[in-house]
Formats: sequence, structure tokens, C-alpha cells
Amino acid sequence: MTAATAPGMTESPVVNPVGASWFEDLTCELLDECIGLGIGVVGCTANDTWDDTLETMENLQTVKAVVRSHPDAYVLERGDQLESSPGKVGVLLGLQNPKAFSDSINFLEAFIDMGLRCAALAFRENSYYGCGFSSPNDSGLSQIGEHAVRTMNRRGVVIDLSHVGDKTAMDAVRLSEHPAIFSHSMARELVATGPKLEWAGVKNSFVLRAAPDELIVAAAAKGGVICPDARIAGNLDNFLKHIDYLVKLVGADHVGVCAQDDWHRSMKDARRIQPYLPGYDSVAGKGTRKFGARYEIYRMEDQLGPPVLAADRLGAELRRRYAEADAAKILGGNLIRVLRAVLR
Repeated sequence: MTAATAPGMTESPVVNPVGASWFEDLTCELLDECIGLGIGVVGCTANDTWDDTLETMENLQTVKAVVRSHPDAYVLERGDQLESSPGKVGVLLGLQNPKAFSDSINFLEAFIDMGLRCAALAFRENSYYGCGFSSPNDSGLSQIGEHAVRTMNRRGVVIDLSHVGDKTAMDAVRLSEHPAIFSHSMARELVATGPKLEWAGVKNSFVLRAAPDELIVAAAAKGGVICPDARIAGNLDNFLKHIDYLVKLVGADHVGVCAQDDWHRSMKDARRIQPYLPGYDSVAGKGTRKFGARYEIYRMEDQLGPPVLAADRLGAELRRRYAEADAAKILGGNLIRVLRAVLR
């Protein structure tokens, strides 16, 4: 039984805003799994994060070809598609790094024409638009970044604040006419005081990577949604702690969930990522990594992937904690609200 049809639950699809962390993660097998879990919308980062403009164009088209090949999947571009596609999974094409847009708004416009509907303003390091979370001096949203926010508002693109520096993100929240989301961010207060997190060889950056209370509250005041990431939480108990903390902070209307699937890595990408994420090629669990044209699902045994969103796992836990309507909002209703408000 899926999360969307569990007894007593308000009819609403589950939304996993970054189910496919990179373009290689979006496979027909993953789409089948999404449908089985009751996921109505899955976000896909439609490139490898350090791709340039041409590489991103190619990889975005590759993702679209996978979606077109699946009889029950579609590229989500308009809000009205959410009502007209029951039983199918919509793929929200996004980019976690604006590198592909370079310093030209025309590139942003072109990617929107190609189907892009969710974009971040920076990824870890600084971009033309603003500062990433690792910047030692966040100077805020740049002039072209302000132009980009206005363009995304006008064209119907969801602004993603995950990975963005605090000041840059706050500037975007204040400027944007539409709600912004944190597609996969933890609560900084809990990360700073909770269990030590380490993933893919990265240490000491999880506190800065997480969102501070002030920013979460500001985004929620304008209708935004923050989605803690099951993969980073590491286990269901910690995942639920972050959900509970955020519900107490901003209310059930502004919390979602994310469960990334992220181990279909090509040899090229594994090598490119090494300088940024040491150990990235050796943390895929006990299974032997295989590189080639056919990508297989690798999941780390000690971390959570999309199956945690099943009705008998996270859905059941949320129904124990919250009213049925609130549980449905957290599982997907809140993000559906944002998508209806933003997508043209």
C-alpha cells in the first residue's frame, strides 16, 4: 500500500524534492520505485553538479529521454499537470549549482525553456548569483543574482536555498515574490548539538550546511518549506527528530521531507567529485561499484534512501505524532502547495 492511499490519510501524493541527486540517478527503476511508494513528484538534479553549460544541456536532455521512455512518468512544468496526471510520477528538473548559467540571464532563460523548474543560487562555493555555505564572507545576493531571482519568479521556477550561504539565502527570501524551499536541509540547531554527522568523507561542514532558525522562520513567513534529508539524518529516529523540531519551529504547514538516492555514479563523475568530497568513490556500502552504461541502485546499508518514505515507515510514524491532515502536508502537501503557486 502506498503512502498516498494509506487508510485515514488525506489524498495527497508524496513529494521527494531531490529523490535523484544527479542526472545518473534518474532511471526507470527509480521511477518504478517512486510509483510503488506513492510518490507523485520526484525532484532530479539534471546534471552532475560541476558540469559546465554544454554538459548540463546534454545531461538535462538525457534525463528527459528517460522520463519520456517511462509510460507513467512526465516532466513537471506546469501546476495544472499535478491535477491531470493521477497515478503518474512527475519529474521536477532542477540544478543544485547555477554554474551552467554562467554570468548570463539568457542561459537561465534557455534552461527554463528546456524544462528547468527548480534552481539553487549557489552550491558550496560562491557563484555569480551569491555565496555558498562554505564562503568565509557571505556578501549576499549579487546584482545578477537579484536579476535571476526576479527571472525565476516571472518564469515559474522554484528557488532552492539548500547549499546557499545564510545572507545570500536571506536576501533571496526577502526579494522573492514566491515561496522558496530548502529541498534537502537539516536544522542547524540540531546538527550543532546532536550526533556528529559524517558523509562521503566530509567533516566539519554539516553545521554550516544546515539552515539556521532565523532563516527557516523567514522563509516560512513567506510560505516556504524546509525538507530535512533522510540520507543525512542517517537513521529514522534522527530524521524524525529533525521533523519534530521544525514543526515546533514553523508549524506543520512549512515542513516537507527528502530522501535522496545517490549512488549511480559514473567513473568520470567519481573522479571529478574527489577534490570536493574525499572518499566519495568508496562509501557506496558493501556492494562492489560498477561503472558503465547501465546504472544500478547502490544504497548504503547504514543510511536511508527513498524507501523510508513508504506508508508503513515514515508515513506510519508521522500519523502517530500528528493529525492525519498534518502528516499528509509534511509528506507532500506543503510542497504541492508551493508547486501550484510557483509553476506557470
